[in-house]
Amino acid sequence: SALTLFLTFSSLLGKVWLMLIILLRMTVVVLAGYPLYQDEQERFVCNTLQPGCSNVCYDLFSPVSHFRFWLIQTVSILLPYAAFSIYVLHKVALYIVRMHCLVHGCKGNKGLSSSKDLKELCRSAVVNRLDCSADNLSVLNFSGAYTVHLFFRTLLEAAFAAVQYFLFGFFVPERFSCYHSPCTSTVDCYISRPTEKSI
Repeated sequence: SALTLFLTFSSLLGKVWLMLIILLRMTVVVLAGYPLYQDEQERFVCNTLQPGCSNVCYDLFSPVSHFRFWLIQTVSILLPYAAFSIYVLHKVALYIVRMHCLVHGCKGNKGLSSSKDLKELCRSAVVNRLDCSADNLSVLNFSGAYTVHLFFRTLLEAAFAAVQYFLFGFFVPERFSCYHSPCTSTVDCYISRPTEKSI
């Protein structure tokens, strides 16, 4: 029916969209973020010759490397999706075993011992599906698990955005003023390519 076709197309579109988002994010982080931030500390120039002062100021300016932070963020965002995928695979495997029992009958502990048994089950399930009563077979519904996974992904995105704001802010300043031991006075430090980093 049209509804089935729409649901199939929308779920396929959702998977393609998710992969594009993941690939786009990884591409931006690796190809744009890494070259931009690899010389981050070397180009952090402070107007002082006091030993250790530049390092202390840089640590105050950037407590965590932006690049590593974004890598951790990307991997963390993938964790709920990975958990959801494992859950779906587990439920589908149980469903296939249950169909096997319905179609062939389960005798003792006999199960699916090989991939040949699994292929045979898939063929026989298609051929014999009319023999199974509608009460025994149900359509697997993952909407609840998908909603939970989506909630956790959104929560992680919001948490990482908040952490980024508190660690770095959303704009990179051209100048960073620092006064911390071993600096003997207020020191001005200058960040390389601040406009490009903000963008």
